[in-house]
Amino acid sequence: MFCSGCLQALDSGWETREGLQVGSLGVYTGGLRRAVLRLKESNDRAVIQVLGRRMAQLLRERGIQGGQLVGVPTSARRRRWRGYCGPERLAEMIAQELGWPLLPHLSCPGDPAPRKSLRSFAARRAQGAHFTYDGSLTGTVVLIDDVVTSGRTLKAACEALLAAGARRVEMLCVARSRPERSS
Repeated sequence: MFCSGCLQALDSGWETREGLQVGSLGVYTGGLRRAVLRLKESNDRAVIQVLGRRMAQLLRERGIQGGQLVGVPTSARRRRWRGYCGPERLAEMIAQELGWPLLPHLSCPGDPAPRKSLRSFAARRAQGAHFTYDGSLTGTVVLIDDVVTSGRTLKAACEALLAAGARRVEMLCVARSRPERSS
């Protein structure tokens, strides 16, 4: 999948999306894109392990300590079809690697997944994602996702976690899309 040199060569780092700092292992192309697809389509445990360990390393490098982890949930329909949620599996691996608690209860009553079936960009934008957290939080929460595009999904999930009492929310994804060019 990835040799250790390839993992270190990824363009990992932090950038701003929707006004939020989001970390990622690199751009959604090549081997990283294939890894995300394996995560999404086949629940590949080896991929989850490699990506989770590298994501844990990024959190250590950023100096985040004693956080709590939660994966961005997928829709109920996708969970039934796949039998799992990729970001939640990644969060489990990172929690195990760092010895941090894994948070339950973040939910998305709608469908946070890409709205490819909607015909127009405006319709996709209008649908949006809505998250709720059933419980109360304290301290730092690290939100895990597979791919960040605009950052709107992460922003909606972040708002739900802050509303539940999180002091700070950090966001970390496997991959990021290339920034959209303004015309």
